Amino acid sequence: MIIGLISDTHISPKKGKLNEKIFEIFENVDLILHAGDITSQKVLDELSEIAPVTAVLGNNDELDLNKSETINANGKTIVLVHGDKIKDLYEFGLKNNADIVVSGHTHSPNFEKIKKIYLINSGRASKSVAVLKIEKEIEVKFIEI
Repeated sequence: MIIGLISDTHISPKKGKLNEKIFEIFENVDLILHAGDITSQKVLDELSEIAPVTAVLGNNDELDLNKSETINANGKTIVLVHGDKIKDLYEFGLKNNADIVVSGHTHSPNFEKIKKIYLINSGRASKSVAVLKIEKEIEVKFIEI
């Protein structure tokens, strides 16, 4: 399974649009996860033209979304949350029996494994997104925008 990861788009009617490169990068993904700070339903609508989208509420959002979502993908449990501190994300993942925690908020790309939980942040969408591949192994590729 191939999943597009994006967060912190911070797009509004007055603040531009998604970079066209994102649509090219996500062209063949099975699912898109948006880790919050979307700021406009239009972003989710545009991304859903590529693949199904699951999104969570960020600290700058006023959308009708949950603060976290749990997704089962290719036998792995992914918890999607806007997030903050790495330690808190690990604890949140542990509490929710996650194999993978996908977050945003820091605007910094990150991929690390703490014990058995992978923590992934794709960074700010105007600078980077990520593609998560879940097969026998978990692979993450960050792509600069």
